[in-house]
Amino acid sequence: MPPQIALIIFLAFIFFIIYIDQKRTQLSGPVVWIVAIWILYSGSKGLGVFLNVQTTIEAGSPPDRYFQIIMGLIAIFILIRRHFPISSAIKQNKYYYLLLFYFLLSVIWARDPAISFRRWGREFIALLIALVLVSEDNPTKTLIGAFKKAIYAALPISLLLIKYFPLYGREYGRWTGELMWVGIASQKNGLAMLCSISILFLGWSLLQDLKDWKHLNYKLPFFVDLFMVFLAIYLMLGPKRTFNYSATSTLSLIVGFVFMGLFKTVSNKGFNIKNKIAITAIIIIAIGTILPFSGKIPIKTLPSLFNRTETLTGRTEIWQSLVPYAKKNVLLGYGYGGFWTTSLRNLIASHAHNGYLDTILELGLIGLILFIIYILNLLKKQADFLDGENQISWFFFALIFVVLVRNAAESLLAEFTSYSMWLILAWSFIINKNYDLNETESSFNQI
Repeated sequence: MPPQIALIIFLAFIFFIIYIDQKRTQLSGPVVWIVAIWILYSGSKGLGVFLNVQTTIEAGSPPDRYFQIIMGLIAIFILIRRHFPISSAIKQNKYYYLLLFYFLLSVIWARDPAISFRRWGREFIALLIALVLVSEDNPTKTLIGAFKKAIYAALPISLLLIKYFPLYGREYGRWTGELMWVGIASQKNGLAMLCSISILFLGWSLLQDLKDWKHLNYKLPFFVDLFMVFLAIYLMLGPKRTFNYSATSTLSLIVGFVFMGLFKTVSNKGFNIKNKIAITAIIIIAIGTILPFSGKIPIKTLPSLFNRTETLTGRTEIWQSLVPYAKKNVLLGYGYGGFWTTSLRNLIASHAHNGYLDTILELGLIGLILFIIYILNLLKKQADFLDGENQISWFFFALIFVVLVRNAAESLLAEFTSYSMWLILAWSFIINKNYDLNETESSFNQI
């Protein structure tokens, strides 16, 4: 099939399934589309890549810069029109704003303050989109609808790129020449993680539909979600059709379902597990932080279970190269967005393959501690919403732990511009605004 014909067919399919979902949710207004576009964009490789703009880390991508500025201006316009109470938002989310302020403060000691400030600007735009979301009358319903729309676009487009536009959808290993599926993402683990989080979210949605099956007025979206789960699994298996293809994403998916099942059980039985949740998170963060400095795998047999060497596909060598840099500026780091340069990426790797190490490199131990405080505060508040029936909280609780586990081998911790961290940011804003989540979730599932 010619690529142009495939493009038309895939786009028609995407519009059709979004139309089906729209008929069920009846979500109106621009915000759900703005949020959906932002989630889709934050999970992609960027407009500059698709437009074949040759650039460097230092120069940035003009198309992406303009897109983000436009999104930010639209968000500001909506917030002004709605007379959004910024002061209340700051008071309700003080730990996040403290973290964001520290990001900005670290620009002072960055290698190139201008570049670091520009990167901080992306975080500010991510904040604006989150504020627009919580300015909605029902932000939970809007977030669910927007995330589904993003998934409905991201997965088929990834398949389209892999099969018909391999220049964008495929890559080959730098040293091994191994074929890798990347789809809309920037690398194979990015696509696999997008798939695993989509499976986790759609799994929650399918469970809600099955529970309310007799009361659903429109059941076709259930089968759309089921199809998308199978498509996500297909993409996640990669060209070799094996769950070992992206071991990190597979492990994250297992962790996600285990935690989601655990929280569902706990909420049904009414247990108070606030302290246990916090302790579990601290243990995961501690292991992830110590891992690159020790260079040793806590569970010796874990790599072999996923057909990996003891070096975790070269990660331990990368850590050995980066730890001396981290120790040199361990307290403050090299400034937000101030560590990685084009030359360093060519010399060592594209990133640290450990979010805790990357956070220390850019923000130091102070930045990591501020992030831990933010996460623990969110988990503590979210535990209050575990009771009830239709609980989107189950998914977001699981997502937080998925991200914490994944950052032991990948890097996206202190980047709220990434789709998974932005989802956590948006959810923390909803939680802190003290919406009646049980009421909003019930209204969503009764549509």
